[in-house]
Amino acid sequence: MNITLTLTDSIKTVEKNINVAISKSINDKLNKNITRIRDKAKNLVKSWVFIQPEIQSLLLGGPGSLVGYFGITTTSQQIVDSIINSVAESIEVKLTKYATDLSGGLEIRFQPSSFINLLSIPEGHTIYGNGDLHWLEWLLNRGDTIIVANYQYNPVTGLGRSGLGVMVSGGSFRVPPQFSGTSDNNFITRALIGKSQEKQIAELLQKVLE
Repeated sequence: MNITLTLTDSIKTVEKNINVAISKSINDKLNKNITRIRDKAKNLVKSWVFIQPEIQSLLLGGPGSLVGYFGITTTSQQIVDSIINSVAESIEVKLTKYATDLSGGLEIRFQPSSFINLLSIPEGHTIYGNGDLHWLEWLLNRGDTIIVANYQYNPVTGLGRSGLGVMVSGGSFRVPPQFSGTSDNNFITRALIGKSQEKQIAELLQKVLE
């Protein structure tokens, strides 16, 4: 037995109806899952930032670490938690509803380019005497610029504010080259930008739309 279907509408009308159904389905799923998308994106961001060498150096501590280098007195875990949470909480998810021509989109915004959220956290400062050492700003923006001339860091256990080293005469003081960052290339941008990160975000959205 043969079954024959006859279209009573024009192909253009059929295509339009299909697109209406598709756009409605996508919009419904995305609207329903905006919070879920943001929460999962936050978890991804936390994992990306956590594995950065700078974060691991802060956690490791000890002479020669960033904690010792900058004379940081705040506990390492508190600093790391504050940095990671600040980046994760900056995420915004914006839906431009899909129209019947399937124009539209979902935008996930990561981290303000000004880094104002990170530069304003108190854990990014070390207060000593009458001074305020904004070490996180150095780490994010100062690159290989000399910060203190005629002095350099000497990693000696038991000495200095952090007990992990002191400044001694000679040479110059700057962010260690393996950790130095600029506004467009620092440990936060390196954590958020890359093929692997793009793939993970695409997989996240695919799962939501399944």
